Amino acid sequence: MKRTLVFLAVALLFCVAPASAQPNELAELKAQLLAQQTAIQQLLNRIAVLEKQQAATVTKPDLERQEQAQDDAVNSMRETLLGKVNLSGYYNFRAFADGSETPAAFQQHHLGLILGKQLGRFSFFTELELQNIPHHPQISETGESSTEMATTDLSGEGQVSVENAWMEYSQNQYLNIRVGKQLSPQYWWQNHYPNLTYSTDQPIYLRELFPPEIIGVMVKGSASRPAGSSEWGLGYNVYVANNELEGNERGDLTRQKSWGGRVQVRMPVGGFLKKFDVAADMYRGRIALDTNQLADDSVFGFESQLESGPFRLNAEYAHGETLGLTRFGYYVEPAFRVNDNWLTFYRVEGLESARVQRAEQRHLAGVNFRPLPQIALKMEYYRSLPKSRSFIDASEIRKPFNGVAAAAVFFF
Repeated sequence: MKRTLVFLAVALLFCVAPASAQPNELAELKAQLLAQQTAIQQLLNRIAVLEKQQAATVTKPDLERQEQAQDDAVNSMRETLLGKVNLSGYYNFRAFADGSETPAAFQQHHLGLILGKQLGRFSFFTELELQNIPHHPQISETGESSTEMATTDLSGEGQVSVENAWMEYSQNQYLNIRVGKQLSPQYWWQNHYPNLTYSTDQPIYLRELFPPEIIGVMVKGSASRPAGSSEWGLGYNVYVANNELEGNERGDLTRQKSWGGRVQVRMPVGGFLKKFDVAADMYRGRIALDTNQLADDSVFGFESQLESGPFRLNAEYAHGETLGLTRFGYYVEPAFRVNDNWLTFYRVEGLESARVQRAEQRHLAGVNFRPLPQIALKMEYYRSLPKSRSFIDASEIRKPFNGVAAAAVFFF
């Protein structure tokens, strides 16, 4: 480019100059040529500088766009990896010591893994529970009165179970259809996670009335309407499931299925009252007896949850009947939140069941400390009071006993 401009300038000057030009004129032309050549060189240098500046100006946005593209790619990959499955869970370590026939023991009670995924209107949820409870295999199930050990493996090897495994289609807040294995809709079962419950141990009646879990189809929904500064709320659950029989995860022993329903009402609140919920539940199905016979079983229950300032109250009652034998159980659990970290609670509970030959009342008092929202440290003192009933063998010795329980929970 530079050589071309110089050549054109020289040619132009020689073409313009006459043939009879004198030497002084040639010298003057040479001087002008040198001046033009210098000017052209300066112009070329200026063009080069402008080209460099223009190149730098274009490159910077390009680099920024490339950097943004890389960030978007990394974020997209991160969202893809994390969005595949939402993983959370909990770890619960417990200790019991009391005056019953059950020896004191540490319990690596549960390691729960919770996985969930949502795609449009469809969602999937599963809860895997790894349970490993060191205990004494020589203790029979009938002698375990103060813990849940009657439901665990007596080999000491622990067990792995699926607490939840369901898929749900959500049309709107009024209609949701859930299929699979799921916990019963009662309040305690829906809030059974150890980081949510106040106490180390669960109420003694829970597994003796409503089935803890159902395997079938559930339809549920809710509706609400304003009421002043608060609102009314109404929720429902209706389900059809396998009967409460051993091995009902694969099938059932009878064509007739169990069914149940629940209605929950959320009362409008205001001022000091923060929450006031009431609910009623009903269940009908068939149950396997110790004689390997099937019998009709029906259960109904009521519950309520209340919050007023730092005061809280949870209460549940259930009544069942099988072959003319009635059974019932309950708990009433008031609690007081001292501050964001400390909560104290008391619970009175009872169970009377001819089906399992058990009549007992228990009192608990304890504290729940949360140094972080995901961590809970619990300790409680309890007293168990066996009762004498006609369906209990009078020769069996049942004495009151006291005990302590503690737990450390980590939710992740």
